[in-house]
Amino acid sequence: MLRNDLLRGLSGLALLAIAGPARAQFPGTPITLVMPYPPGGLGDYLARLMARKLSEQLGVSVVVENKAGANGAIGAAVVAKARPDGQTLLCVPASTLTTNPWLMKDAGYDPLKDFTPLARVIEFPNVLMVNPDFPAKAVQELIDVARRKPGSVNYGSVGMGSSTHLQAEMFKRAASIDIVNITYKGSSPALQDLMAGQVQMMFDNLPSAFPLVQAGKLRALAVTSAQPSPALPGVPTVASVLPGFVEVTWWAILGPAGMPADTAAKLSESLLRIAREPDFVKALTERGGVIVSGGPDDLRAAIQAEAEKTGKLIKELGISAQ
Repeated sequence: MLRNDLLRGLSGLALLAIAGPARAQFPGTPITLVMPYPPGGLGDYLARLMARKLSEQLGVSVVVENKAGANGAIGAAVVAKARPDGQTLLCVPASTLTTNPWLMKDAGYDPLKDFTPLARVIEFPNVLMVNPDFPAKAVQELIDVARRKPGSVNYGSVGMGSSTHLQAEMFKRAASIDIVNITYKGSSPALQDLMAGQVQMMFDNLPSAFPLVQAGKLRALAVTSAQPSPALPGVPTVASVLPGFVEVTWWAILGPAGMPADTAAKLSESLLRIAREPDFVKALTERGGVIVSGGPDDLRAAIQAEAEKTGKLIKELGISAQ
């Protein structure tokens, strides 16, 4: 009898040993990482790199699903309504969380109530650029030109409330100048017109702008980060001329609200571990990114602070919800 009990006990331990690794892995497969923008852009690159790394960390399949539209609102709303089991996540820039609720009558989600914040991973500065034939070769020279001829300098943007629009308006106010917004349906046509001289200046994301600056097709005057970017040696910050002008775009990972605490903690730990891996850091810093590696509390605070600042500016500009 004792021998049988011992055998059953040993069998049970053997089963636990076999089952142990499976239980240690993240429950559920595959994980869907929603990217609320089209394939091929910076966000898509980040999401696919993150998905591959997360799959390695958790031992499960992580699939990127592009659900583009409405400045990320369509994809974000899908995740907000998903089951909070950790199998549907969102990779998203700040604007989708902090600008959309101010610009849309119903974005389909509340950025603080409808998501479980997991990690704020990386941030990218924007670049203030001008056409190479434009006489200004520095930020102060651009300001001087705009002051001498109010309303003569046009800037390209990709829509009301976009970072390209809001940062130009912040620049306009900080420098006390009169510049005119020319709106485009996307970054590519705006940059084409900037290169052609149809508009004179533009703020755009560093990874998008970098190849054009490097090729000499556009002139970078400054970056919007607190410190100069190693990706653009010799290019100063806007803040060096207009103190306090610091505007960056950060990217984060979130899940639906109501995720179990242990599931959220495991995901957050894995994401923050990925953000410290040398090859991940190298791949994104080469594109002008700065690793943030902030946990759930950092992300929640960043959403709240950015939303308050953006909301105040949108109200001042008189932009109505669409």
